[in-house]
Amino acid sequence: MRRDTLTVRARHILPVEGAPIEDGCLTIQGPRIGWLGPAADRAADIDLGNVAIVPGFVNAHTHLELSSLSDEAPTIRVEDELAWLRRVIGQRRGSSDATYRVTAAENVRSSIAAGTTLLADSTTAGLSWGPISGAPIRAVVFAEVIGLRRDRGLMTDAAAWEWLKTVRPEAQVAACSRVGLSPHAPYSTSGWLYHKAVSSRFPLMTHLAEMPEELELLETREGPMRAFLEEIGAWDDEWEPIGPRPSDYVRRGELRNADWLIAHGTYIDPEDFWQFRPEAAPDNKRVAIAFCPRTHARFGHKAHPYRQLLERGAIVCLGTDSLASAETLGILDEMRFLHGRDESLSGELLLTMATLFGAWALRAETSTGSLKVGKSADLAVIDLPDRDDADPYRLLLESDRPVAATVFEGDFVVGRWMNVV
Repeated sequence: MRRDTLTVRARHILPVEGAPIEDGCLTIQGPRIGWLGPAADRAADIDLGNVAIVPGFVNAHTHLELSSLSDEAPTIRVEDELAWLRRVIGQRRGSSDATYRVTAAENVRSSIAAGTTLLADSTTAGLSWGPISGAPIRAVVFAEVIGLRRDRGLMTDAAAWEWLKTVRPEAQVAACSRVGLSPHAPYSTSGWLYHKAVSSRFPLMTHLAEMPEELELLETREGPMRAFLEEIGAWDDEWEPIGPRPSDYVRRGELRNADWLIAHGTYIDPEDFWQFRPEAAPDNKRVAIAFCPRTHARFGHKAHPYRQLLERGAIVCLGTDSLASAETLGILDEMRFLHGRDESLSGELLLTMATLFGAWALRAETSTGSLKVGKSADLAVIDLPDRDDADPYRLLLESDRPVAATVFEGDFVVGRWMNVV
């Protein structure tokens, strides 16, 4: 049985909302954080040793039902994204709902082991809801709707709504999770599905400005993306885009009247950056971009505009996409990869992107995303290297040491110390 109050000591505590605490203590009171500060001010029940305690990570974009591609070629360094999509579709056509559920369950466990305590999952008709709702994790589960062709759109929309109607509000509260809708992408989803999704009042997620082929399709209805859609039988000669720019799908007219979580956003026009500032959204609606650094690199895209977006006041958080495009589902791995590519991005900001910004995007920032008295005790405990550094974030980022434990609502749910506390 968990102790009502437990104080743990660590080499570093990185609260996000507050300065780093060297040789710090954090007190867990029931499911919440009761105190944090210098170890000199409070006796610890357990000394966790050479570790950093950080907020539980937020994976702001993932597909838990996808697994590694069976024909994965480890020698590939940069892959054509349309060729990759062809392989993903081939894998999906050979899979069943039961397979998706098993894969999602495995990937939920892997996510928790990687220190994730909140995630945003895009899934087929809620197939990942069962594994997620039964696990010690928070989530927003987005049911995907897809189809340029009306028959395909009607089918996926009906399947999504059939599932949504089965998830009662009390079940969402019990699971610490919510449901939403995901019009897949402008290149794959007809405009009427976007408009219907907005009218639902659910939180929404979409892939947006993902690749240059998408831009060409929206501007001209031609190009490699159209040829690909024709090849797989998904093209509709009657289709017309909502507008010639990806941002039209979330910022034009009534489409602004929703919480939008945007996956990727690599090719957002710089002239549209201002539209992704929180102040530009109407009626307290929220918009945020989930950047997946390793997936971005896999496809050799141009430099992602995360820095320009942040400078304009936009919220940019981190995601892993899926095991079909990244080697792991660890947000710490994404942080370390991005730090290796851009050392000018401060460790403090990078950790904020991996925690509080994602929590804000999912309307969970009052409960989680930082270490603050009164918030849920959702923590990741990470082993640190045996060396000194004046910057504790560098110890976290310039290392391959793993997540040693994950704490959810005050419980050590995976890793070391499970049998101690």
